[in-house]
Amino acid sequence: MTALGTAPNDPEARSTGSVGSVLAAVSGVTEPVAAPTPQLLLRSPVHRQGGRLPCAAVDEGHLFAVLEAAYDLGRWHTWRRTDKGSSNTSWFVRTDAGDVVLRRSHNLKTVEAAEFECALIDHLRGHGYPAPPVHRTRDGAILVQVDGVLHMVMQLMPGVGYDDPAHLAEVAKGLGRYHAIVSELTSSGERSSVALASLGRSGQENLNSAVEVATPLLPRDAGAVLREDARFIADRMEHLNVELGERQGELTSLVIHASYGRSAVLLSEGRLTGVLDFDRAAQDLLGLDLAYALKAFCRGGPVRRTGVGIDPDMCRTFLHHYRSQAPLAEADLAAMPEVFQAQRLIKIAKKCDNLLAKQATIPQQPKDAVKFALVLERECARMRWLSDNPFTLTENA
Repeated sequence: MTALGTAPNDPEARSTGSVGSVLAAVSGVTEPVAAPTPQLLLRSPVHRQGGRLPCAAVDEGHLFAVLEAAYDLGRWHTWRRTDKGSSNTSWFVRTDAGDVVLRRSHNLKTVEAAEFECALIDHLRGHGYPAPPVHRTRDGAILVQVDGVLHMVMQLMPGVGYDDPAHLAEVAKGLGRYHAIVSELTSSGERSSVALASLGRSGQENLNSAVEVATPLLPRDAGAVLREDARFIADRMEHLNVELGERQGELTSLVIHASYGRSAVLLSEGRLTGVLDFDRAAQDLLGLDLAYALKAFCRGGPVRRTGVGIDPDMCRTFLHHYRSQAPLAEADLAAMPEVFQAQRLIKIAKKCDNLLAKQATIPQQPKDAVKFALVLERECARMRWLSDNPFTLTENA
């Protein structure tokens, strides 16, 4: 598809966002820069609150004309939607200045969160980390709002996605390097895990509310199974909220990536050339990052409906290479059996939030209830597998 040309000033579009209020300003984004002042990075929380609403249709012609005018990248010639991306809508765009990626954020993204993400990327690049630089608009802003939705343009990074277990060591070192860099950004004050808190009373209440929405839309037998699965999940939420909550003081907290998986890394000739998807990054438990990455990269086979398929030996290999770049406390390793389960439950809590948000806007249909029930059924199976097959990661790690 071809752009329609530059657009006149549009009252529904405005460029905004500056990392100056988040982090000491740094010049340039294509070359490493001096490390910025770390204390300012965590001045505001960026955790996603509430549930994601349904995606609205996009008038690409209008949108791309507005953005072409906002950025000094010359003509925007062609674009195509990316294949992946459950939270955001993204396009590969060919411009006079080269290929870039346009990301249209979901409804939960705020300007403050975008400022945080951009400051984090600048900080990482200042240490030579392969994060995608954020293009600034003609007036120096980091994003453009069109009809109240945030849009950011980033440089297209080289490489292809992870598809070879031979590259396990490289991606493990990449996560370790990331944690080593962001460890200096951690506030000295005590910070409770926001993700873990979602398993507490409010998360359990949202689970019950979501089940009450979905059950009447299901056949009687399926509704009964859903309620049984929800009881099991609520019990595990309460247990892990208390179990891990009491141990938070001894667990490492830092700015986790929160989605370091196969779709977030790019490699070329066996070398890590790009790490993407920093929009979920936030202060939380280091173990949650490890659980996400180990689940993504250390599968002995496909993720199965009856289990998660995590290979303990691959996990230990991953952690061996991770620790060549960053230290890992024994307390964090010892907590991993519980953190694996918590990471699955946090996903369920988000699914419940999303269903309730959509129900408040558009009443859910039987197909939505079936999808929700299937998610809970699968997560219950995985939770039971994790409970019945605990394994230690401290040996040879």
